[in-house]
Amino acid sequence: MIAANLLTFAVLAVINERAAGSDRQLIEYDYSLQLSDHLDAVVDGLGRLRPAEVMSWNGWRYFEDVIVAQAPEAMEDGSFEVAGVYLNPLGRAHRPEDFQEGEALRMMALAIERRELVRNSFGAAAPMLTTGGTAWGAAWFRGAPIEFAASRTRQILPAFLVALAGVTLVTLILLRRTVLDPVAGLARAAGRLEAGDLAARARTRDHREDELGALVHTFNSMAARLERYNRDLEGAVQEATDRVRSAEAAAMTQRRLAATGELAAGIAHELNNPLGGLANAVEALKRDDLPEDRRREYLQLVSGGLQRMGETVGRLLRLSPREATLEELRVDRPLGDALGLIRHRAERLQVGLELSVESQGRTERLDPFQPNAMERVAALPALRGASNELGQAFLNLLVNSLDSIEAGRESGRIPASRGRIALELRVTRDESIELVFEDDGPGVTPEVLERAADPFFTTKEQGKGTGLGLAMVHNVVAAHDGRVMVSSVDGAGFRVAIELPVQRGGGAVR
Repeated sequence: MIAANLLTFAVLAVINERAAGSDRQLIEYDYSLQLSDHLDAVVDGLGRLRPAEVMSWNGWRYFEDVIVAQAPEAMEDGSFEVAGVYLNPLGRAHRPEDFQEGEALRMMALAIERRELVRNSFGAAAPMLTTGGTAWGAAWFRGAPIEFAASRTRQILPAFLVALAGVTLVTLILLRRTVLDPVAGLARAAGRLEAGDLAARARTRDHREDELGALVHTFNSMAARLERYNRDLEGAVQEATDRVRSAEAAAMTQRRLAATGELAAGIAHELNNPLGGLANAVEALKRDDLPEDRRREYLQLVSGGLQRMGETVGRLLRLSPREATLEELRVDRPLGDALGLIRHRAERLQVGLELSVESQGRTERLDPFQPNAMERVAALPALRGASNELGQAFLNLLVNSLDSIEAGRESGRIPASRGRIALELRVTRDESIELVFEDDGPGVTPEVLERAADPFFTTKEQGKGTGLGLAMVHNVVAAHDGRVMVSSVDGAGFRVAIELPVQRGGGAVR
């Protein structure tokens, strides 16, 4: 605004200056005509000047300086001489010391020669003619300063600047109060809203109803709706999250119970085999004529059968869901329990199980169901963990491998003769125990592998799987600060590697 006003004033000043210049030239020309007419009138036909009439003229007040000379003549050295009359009607006292009198005489000589007005920055010169029309001499003059509109413009410039500053200050104050402050408040409210403060509102002033007031009102209405929608969305998300968590917890429990149910046949077989022998031994022990050595043999058979049944029930109890606490343990206990619970099903499906234990740079290949096999596993470093949780994770992986091999045979994706589960245990460089569960089943495609650990994702037929097996394994291993790595080649098997850190601090499993 200030720049626009100053520019306007400058344009007007330039226009006034140009107009004043044109006016000045016209006035000076008019003065020169009056001066010529006066001087021509005081020279008679014989070329005689009447000095008294020259000096008494009232028009001298319009001139700053005047020289009247009769026939100025140029000399060879460039100077000028006046042979006749030489008058200074306004005197010489007011002239500066460096006054160029020769320039004035030169201009007068030129005016006489041209019989017209001669003008430059130094002044002007007009010829003086007799009543007969001959040149008598000439007059050099400067017009008095004339007050023009441009000069007045320069005079009012300070007042204009003061007025401009005042108007600008008042305008800025009003502009800030009515526009800038509300816009700044609106910008601050928008920034808070963008930062997540949905309670942010812009201030309204004096219930204004102009465009800015309408904009502030619209913004506040939008923010209020956004806050309400966000509150409703948070409630809906929380409700949906609670439902999903409840469903996931129920499904996880169902999966664990289903996994245990899948082993019921194997457990029943493990119990029925010794029960049949025990029943026969008891019947034989009822006989009074039973020899003593045979009695001792039957009693030993009953004791061994009961011990075997107790071991089977113990495995099942150790893997049953319960509150788990971290304790120092060896991998052999949860791994041995999981292997014992799937042994019958593996034998029924004719799936071979192989165990490799790498310790101190040496690898041993063992039968996992031989007593010395778990002794080699027990020689690995101890962990801090929950035995029942790790046992359930190992059991899930073994059951998944058996399911995959059985489904692959039934679908024809793998031959009926194929079926092997390999377990590898080793201590890694970062002091973790790595357990690898690898089968030679049909495997899965890369697309299925990407979603294998997603909760509720399963490739099994409806009713045969919950899709929580690998998800549970991930949860258990993560609670022990370990990690799970899954890989598969379609048609060539599935591999799960688990790393568990050695000797962590105790506490409840998260």
